[in-house]
Amino acid sequence: MRISRAQRAENENRIRAAMDRLLRGEFPPGGKCDIKTLAREAGVDRTAFYGTRSHSRLRAEFERRRQALQQTGDIPDPREAQIVRLKVESTKLRKRLTGSEQTINELMDFRAQPWHGSPPSTKRSSDSVNPPSAQAA
Repeated sequence: MRISRAQRAENENRIRAAMDRLLRGEFPPGGKCDIKTLAREAGVDRTAFYGTRSHSRLRAEFERRRQALQQTGDIPDPREAQIVRLKVESTKLRKRLTGSEQTINELMDFRAQPWHGSPPSTKRSSDSVNPPSAQAA
């Protein structure tokens, strides 16, 4: 089915408006920053974005803009931002766990070492104020 130039322009305007909303992080319930949601928000068939169809260049533009935002650290989809944040947190926790395990192993090795001679003195420094020779006199 062929559509008129006016209809094509109207569709493109709706797609661009929906694209801008999604890239600002304004998602409908259950939607995310993807082509499926873009098509639904613009009121056009999703297949029009693929292959040599009429809106494939708009799909490429949408994906390029979304990728540019992601590379600058601005992730429009809050779920994707949460995934990134949780991955970073997981990496930090794994490093912390590895460090804790190393410390525990070092302490276990230290504890297992035999003492050579007598154990460290537990005398207080005040006990050594008067040397034994001074006390006998």
